[in-house]
Amino acid sequence: MEAVNSLENKRELFVDNFLIDSLDATTLKLHHPTPADIAIKYDQPWEIGKRGVSSSFYTTVLKDGDLFRMYYRSHATNVCYAESEDGINWYKPNLSLEEFENTTNNNIILKDISDSSAFSPFLDMNPEALQSQKFKANMERDCPSRTPETKGINFYSSSDGKQFKNFGADPAIPWMMPNHFDAQNVIFWSEVEKQYVMYARFGVGSNGKLIDHDRYRQRSLKKGEMIRSTVRSTSSDFENWSEFVPMEYSDTDSITPSAQLYTNQTTPYFRANHIYISLPGRIFFGKIKDPKIVRDIDDEDFGDCSDGVLMTTRAGSNRYDFTFRESLLRPGIGDENWTTRNNYPACGVIQTGETEMSIFVQRHYSQMSAYLERMTLRLDGFASLNAGYDEGQMITKTLDFTGNNLELNYSTSAAGRIRVEMLDESGTPLEGYTLEDCDGFIGDEISGNVSWNGSTDLSKISGRPVRVRFVLNDADIYSLRFSN
Repeated sequence: MEAVNSLENKRELFVDNFLIDSLDATTLKLHHPTPADIAIKYDQPWEIGKRGVSSSFYTTVLKDGDLFRMYYRSHATNVCYAESEDGINWYKPNLSLEEFENTTNNNIILKDISDSSAFSPFLDMNPEALQSQKFKANMERDCPSRTPETKGINFYSSSDGKQFKNFGADPAIPWMMPNHFDAQNVIFWSEVEKQYVMYARFGVGSNGKLIDHDRYRQRSLKKGEMIRSTVRSTSSDFENWSEFVPMEYSDTDSITPSAQLYTNQTTPYFRANHIYISLPGRIFFGKIKDPKIVRDIDDEDFGDCSDGVLMTTRAGSNRYDFTFRESLLRPGIGDENWTTRNNYPACGVIQTGETEMSIFVQRHYSQMSAYLERMTLRLDGFASLNAGYDEGQMITKTLDFTGNNLELNYSTSAAGRIRVEMLDESGTPLEGYTLEDCDGFIGDEISGNVSWNGSTDLSKISGRPVRVRFVLNDADIYSLRFSN
């Protein structure tokens, strides 16, 4: 007998094939974010290097009550802080915490981190977390070396999100694997898993196998032998961490991704926290638009260009769904974003309007015009179940649910329409919930309830195994949720 997916009243997004049994003239469609505005410019003296350009990088954006907070590395030397009341308009407060050129009038929260890589904070949602450690962070230590005794990551904590202090062992987690921690390592409290979850950088063999750590330490790997990837670890107390497990990738069906993934940026989606959204920076070495662009800007020709992609995973899983291998974020028109370390998404997706969410992207890296761009998507709108002008359908796997109505986030054209039919396990339409009974609807709503013969009530079939048949044309369904 087929397993039953228990949806309860959780929202499901069409970012993977979790719900889908069959598709007929429909497909999963990736949606690209729309440029909105410049969130911040890297234009302060402590954000700019000696050549007058900024290599600010490794950004985290998070929501703390009514306030949005941003953390970023300014020109590879300091950790800086910005705030916003709406996630749209950002400002850099004078924090008076660290001195720079004989003044503390700046937004620096940690100074002189050149031996580290990325400072990566999060708001600790663990109900048992101490108020003095409301914010936690990790940062690699002894970054340039390959000495196991000193290399690893350290932990930091703060009560106010601005003044962070190191706590725990030094290093908190030692260097264990090739290329371990050499980027922005993400930690969060999973409300679904009831534990801390870490996604960290490591290097895996291009052949789908692990690399010998001693060979990496001795710098004896051949060019192209290592691919940047991600490992996962968990902890109940933030002190004792499980063994790091390499993530698998759906497109290669192995622990080796199909491209170099410099960052992972994996966080629970705020409207469906059992789904973790990952926005990696994907890098291609030896592939540049014009070598002259790089030589005019950088000290050396790194010979690479990058884009941002969408992956997802689910609570408790060691596998990334790389459903859409095409770029989510292209470099775009102009030469400025076709240089090294551009187009990397920040860590964090936030809601910035009733129907809108925002992501943030690094632009014009190591240039005088460097900035962080805000881009927008529809709520739940990373991807959709899509049908063109001709009618198509999707039938789900067997599922059960709680609640008494079916809510859709959807959009149709004037020519389009969506109808829904409830089926039993064998695929037979249920009386009162057939396609002919469905009222169908057109329009564009974040939340619209499906009705049959004028009623949205599903209480008669709530809790029993069913399938759902969606019939649509010239339409998109971004998410669904059975609710009360």
